[in-house]
Amino acid sequence: MLIDDLIYVGILLGIIGFGSIFRNVKNPNEKKWISTAVGIFVSFIVSGWHIIHPILMTIINAAIISSVSRRTRHIVAFFFSFFYLLVISRLIDWYGVPLPPTHTNLILMIMALRYGGLGFEMNSAEDELKSELDNDYYKAITKVDFLDVIHYGFSYMGVLTGPFYRYRTYWDCINRNLSDYINCWEVTLFKLKLILLSTIIYLVTDYYFSASYVLTDEFLERSFLYRLWYVYPGFLLFRTRIYAGMLLSECACHMAGMGVYPTSTEIRSGLGPKNYKAFIEIASDPEKLKKEPMDFETIHNINIWGVESCYLVRKAMKHWNTTVQYWMANYVYKAFPYKALRAPAVFILSSVWHGYAFGYYVAIFSVVFFLPIEDIYVKFYNNSSEGSLAKKFWWTLLYCMRFSCMAYLSFAMLLLDYSKIFTYYNNVYWMGHILTIILYVVGIVLKPYLLPKIISKQQ
Repeated sequence: MLIDDLIYVGILLGIIGFGSIFRNVKNPNEKKWISTAVGIFVSFIVSGWHIIHPILMTIINAAIISSVSRRTRHIVAFFFSFFYLLVISRLIDWYGVPLPPTHTNLILMIMALRYGGLGFEMNSAEDELKSELDNDYYKAITKVDFLDVIHYGFSYMGVLTGPFYRYRTYWDCINRNLSDYINCWEVTLFKLKLILLSTIIYLVTDYYFSASYVLTDEFLERSFLYRLWYVYPGFLLFRTRIYAGMLLSECACHMAGMGVYPTSTEIRSGLGPKNYKAFIEIASDPEKLKKEPMDFETIHNINIWGVESCYLVRKAMKHWNTTVQYWMANYVYKAFPYKALRAPAVFILSSVWHGYAFGYYVAIFSVVFFLPIEDIYVKFYNNSSEGSLAKKFWWTLLYCMRFSCMAYLSFAMLLLDYSKIFTYYNNVYWMGHILTIILYVVGIVLKPYLLPKIISKQQ
C-alpha cells in the first residue's frame, strides 16, 4: 500500500509540475496531442502491459461513439464502458489472466465515466445547436470523430484519478486558453498547503491509530468504550487520505488550466458554466475576460469545510467527490426510465463502480437506511423556534449523529474485506447498528409530541 501511495503521489506531483509547461502551448492541435501523449505515457508507467485495458476500452468506445446512430450511441457506450470495467477488467482473473493493478483500475473508472457520459453530452449539444448556430463548442462536439474520443479519454489532466470533467470542459481548455486570465499557481499552492497538512495528520494518525490495529489481540484487550471510540481516529484516517488524494487531482487540473471559467457564469462542479451562453459572450471579448473574476469550481471535487461543518449525512455526501456525483445525477438518476428506482440505481452503480469489495456496499448502502432516521430528527430541528435552546440541542444531536454515522461506516471502507469488517463490528457489539435502531424508535415515539401541528394536518 505504501509503495502504491508513493507512486501515486510522485506521478501526480510530476503531472502538476508539467502543467506550467502545458499552459504555454497555445496551438490547439499541438495542445491536444501533447495532452494525449502524456496521458498515454502516465497510463503506461502505472500499468505496464496492462495498458491494453484502457486502450481497448477507448478504441471500442471511439468506434461506438463515432459510428453508431444518435439514437443509441449513448446507451451502447454507457453499457459497454461499465461492462468492460465491471466484468472484463475486474473478473479477468477467472480466466487465468492477472488482474490489472490498482492504478490501472483507477484509469478505467474515470474512462467509464467519460465515455459513459459523452454520448449523452453529444445528443444534448446537438439539440442546443438548433437554437445557437454560431456556438463553436456545439459545432465541434457534433463532429466528434474517432480520434477526438481518444484524445478526450487519454487527456492527461485527470487520467489517473479524475476528477471527472465533460467534453465541453476539455474542449474549452484545449481551444480557449482561459488559464491566461487566472493565476493557476496561486490556486494550486493554496491546495498544496492543504495537502501537506492532510498528509501530516494522516501519517501521525496512522502511526498511533492504524486501521489494522482493530484486528489484533491487543485491541480486544482494550475496554469496550475505547474500542467503540476508535472509529473516530479511523474516520480521521479515512478523511485525510481522501482529502489529500482529491486535492492532488484538482491541482493537476489547476496547473494545466483545466476547468477555469468566469465566476459570473454560474459555475457548477462537474457541469461548468450553467449559463454557457453568457460565457460565450465573455470569451469572445479578451477585454471582458481580463475584468472577470475566474475560478476552478468546475473541477472542485471535495469541499473540506462543507464536510467538516455540516450537520447532516445527506449534505455531507454532497460535498464528497462532487464531479462524480454530478455524473451520477445527470447520466444515471435523471436518465433512468423508472422514477421509483432512480435512487437505488445510483447507489448500486456507485457501489460497483468503486469495486467489488464488501466494504463499499456496507458503507454506501447503510446510508440508505440511516437517512429516514435523520429525516425524523431534522423535522424536530426545523419545528423548533429560531435561536431556542431546543434548536441548538437538535443541531448538536444531528451533528453528532452525522459524524458518528460516517465514522462508524468509514471502517467498512478502510477494512473492505468481509471477515475483517465482521470482526471489527462484532468486537464493538454492533453498537452503531443498535444505536441507530434506538434513535429510530425514540424518534417515532417523540414524533406525536414534538410535531403536533404536522401530525394534525396529516390527519
